[in-house]
Amino acid sequence: MTTVTTKYNTLITDIVRKADNADRHLVAYSGGVDSALVAKAVYDAFPSTSEAVMALSPSVSEIMRSSAIALAEHIGIPLRFVETREHLDPVYVANEGMSCYVCKHGIYTAMEAIIADVAHNADTVLLYNGTNADDLTDPTRVGLQAAREHFVRSPLAHLRKEEVRALSRHAGLPNWNDAASPCLRSRLSPGVEATAIHLQRIETAEDIVRTTYVLSPDVNFRVRHLGDDSAMLEIDAALLDDIDLARCREALLALGFGAVEKRAFRSGSVSIDTP
Repeated sequence: MTTVTTKYNTLITDIVRKADNADRHLVAYSGGVDSALVAKAVYDAFPSTSEAVMALSPSVSEIMRSSAIALAEHIGIPLRFVETREHLDPVYVANEGMSCYVCKHGIYTAMEAIIADVAHNADTVLLYNGTNADDLTDPTRVGLQAAREHFVRSPLAHLRKEEVRALSRHAGLPNWNDAASPCLRSRLSPGVEATAIHLQRIETAEDIVRTTYVLSPDVNFRVRHLGDDSAMLEIDAALLDDIDLARCREALLALGFGAVEKRAFRSGSVSIDTP
């Protein structure tokens, strides 16, 4: 067997070995590369007792939701939606470093509520997420604390992102090479309030950019909402010179942004920017 085949089989074996005779397996699912691989592996391990759970709120775009549905159907895993209300929490809205914790706490709490709804003992249900080894070294991912508090399992915690993509490709997941797709709140500079209005503005702006420049799913791009109320279009450096902002500036300004600029994509750039 190839190394990647061995790694994927080992991933499933570890999930089964550590399942502690649980009779229900719930995966915190967004449709991104990491959570999709966990959903696939957990489903392969427990096809009759696994379920993907996706949180819906203003921080989840329509394109993320529709892509997640299609991917869950491809995997075969049942998909359940839960409404979360982190956008009503003052700590989340303040967007001063703890929003990710509030969001993840809400998701895991909603997953635990599913356990109660189906009259399962919590000890017989396991929760999983898509945290990988690279995530564990990122100090901005305060949602990891929420995962620890809710005893969520992370089957990919020993795998780097490139390994996750390789296993996803091996598993036949069509999104294996897609760009990362974090929630819309991640586009806001610290201190820019994570209100439903701001999140909707970002979603609409990115829809405009995606359509204007016909961007494929593997292109890294964001519309960042900076602290001075300007929009910063970030895109892979190789494509930066091809982006003529004149083609979308008027449409973005009409959304309420004060200015529109561009720069090369940097993951998590608003976490280190000073507007």
